[in-house]
Amino acid sequence: MSIYMYQAVYSKDSISGLVKNPQDRTNAINAVVETNGGTLIGCWLAFGEYDLVVIAEMPSDEAMAGVVLAVSAVGTTAGGKTTKLLTMEQAVKAMTGAKAVVDNYSPPTN
Repeated sequence: MSIYMYQAVYSKDSISGLVKNPQDRTNAINAVVETNGGTLIGCWLAFGEYDLVVIAEMPSDEAMAGVVLAVSAVGTTAGGKTTKLLTMEQAVKAMTGAKAVVDNYSPPTN
């Protein structure tokens, strides 16, 4: 399973609905994540470019894409960004691979 960060921009209608009827959307987000085989780690309202941040553990890239497509299709979001996150163990493996490349690679020269 991989961990993903989804940063979403709520649609105008979603923001209007949340203002008219303030509500915690954690259960709704959790249902979408679980339906696609994942586990919700947490969700937060955010300041700045994105309105919502969701961290979820998902079985595949396709499962995470299903979450994003679903919330977009029904008009909840007006945009967003998904980032696949690496554990520190995965990061160290990536660094080790990068070191092997750097040790054996020469950039182009003039």
